[in-house]
Amino acid sequence: MTISAKSSAPVSLPDWIPRGAGLRVVRDVAALGVDVVWLGRPAGERVLSRLGGRSGAVIEDHRRPAGTCWMVPAGTAGGVRLPPWEDASMGAALFVPGLEMCSELLGWRMRPEVGASVTSPVALRAAVIAVGAGR
Repeated sequence: MTISAKSSAPVSLPDWIPRGAGLRVVRDVAALGVDVVWLGRPAGERVLSRLGGRSGAVIEDHRRPAGTCWMVPAGTAGGVRLPPWEDASMGAALFVPGLEMCSELLGWRMRPEVGASVTSPVALRAAVIAVGAGR
């Protein structure tokens, strides 16, 4: 099978990320093979600015107070005790926007890129601490 260079969706992205304008509701986040970490939007903006190009994909969900979401490797978010950091890897639904989804309430703040869908938990924790979001 030949894949056209004009394909709008990279084939190396995780299959749980919708390629079009749709939405995927994931009830068992642990099944994705990642942990999901949420920060409130103001803290999330500061952390994202600090991370810069070291950030993986980030979902913004304006329907919830902790509305900035990073994915980190499975098993790496547990045990974090920074106040604004919510580990939603167990029992929480995740709304994953499609790559082409346009919504004011839900979307990609940082689009997933091939090889950069997850963020280093070490870098994320360091950024949270550096911007004082953990206080």
